[in-house]
Amino acid sequence: MFNAKIIGSGKAHPSVLLTNADLEERFGQPLKPSLEAKLGIKQRYITSENESSADMATEAGFKAIEDAGITPEDLDLVMVTTDTPEYLSPATSSVVQGRLKATNAGTFDVNASCSGFVASMDIASRMIQSGGYKKVLLIGVYNMTKFVDKENISVFPIFADGAGAVILSATEEDRGFLASKLIADGTQYDILGIYAGGAKNPITKERIDNKEHLLTFLKPLPPDRNIKLWPPIIKDVLKQANLEVKDIDHVFLTQINKWVIEEVMNVLKLPMEKTTCIMGEYGYTGSACIPMALDVALKQGKVKPGDNVVFVGSGVGFAVACTAFKW
Repeated sequence: MFNAKIIGSGKAHPSVLLTNADLEERFGQPLKPSLEAKLGIKQRYITSENESSADMATEAGFKAIEDAGITPEDLDLVMVTTDTPEYLSPATSSVVQGRLKATNAGTFDVNASCSGFVASMDIASRMIQSGGYKKVLLIGVYNMTKFVDKENISVFPIFADGAGAVILSATEEDRGFLASKLIADGTQYDILGIYAGGAKNPITKERIDNKEHLLTFLKPLPPDRNIKLWPPIIKDVLKQANLEVKDIDHVFLTQINKWVIEEVMNVLKLPMEKTTCIMGEYGYTGSACIPMALDVALKQGKVKPGDNVVFVGSGVGFAVACTAFKW
């Protein structure tokens, strides 16, 4: 039976760099102190008018292919996970596959909000385990600044754009994908989201005038939700893999709040050296943040062969996904 291992990674960010100082000058007033002190965000990259989700996804995809030492023609499947797609239809993965010239690859998109990349690692790994696929390009891309009210000083500074990609490859080695778990509560879909532009609320001039096509906060997010959810789901996945928390060599967590990550690491009794935080440089990049953090950690030599690596992603809807890999 085959297993799935990660053999390459890559990331991309758009061209426009905005530091916190840049935004304070833009708004003409100080940003909230918690943005840097609590969330850990010091700067972010955002897309220009001419940059899109497919642009970043394609760049990250090419980098992962090069890092893996393969060609686009070697791919059996191109998956893109995002809640900021290039179009409602066709799928962003189709656009990316065409640009990559991955002529032997099928395509599909996954939307599980910001848990999408980790959920898609589960999907891709099990497809490889089935024996039907040998090399899968998985890309997480986030272009939320196209949907954020840029006049809102409380919201705009948090969000950023970017893409991260991995190549999952079939292996007969005793390594790779170990276990996973997905949890959700769909009754909480009406907390935060983009509620216009789909079939329920098609775009109209009135909705645009009311800014309904932008990211909308309908209810406050529970500040400690991930602190309560992440440690138990990590322990459940480790139990499946016959591992314990002390066996974790590195853990990647959704990159929206450094304070929450610190609290979770404290609950797990793991040192901060066993995680990677990139929000200081890249801001919050949603479905792209975990593969981007992975690429940073790999390039820095923080993840090594034989390591037990855990990934946890959380997103609105709400949905949480966790996977474990033996590197």
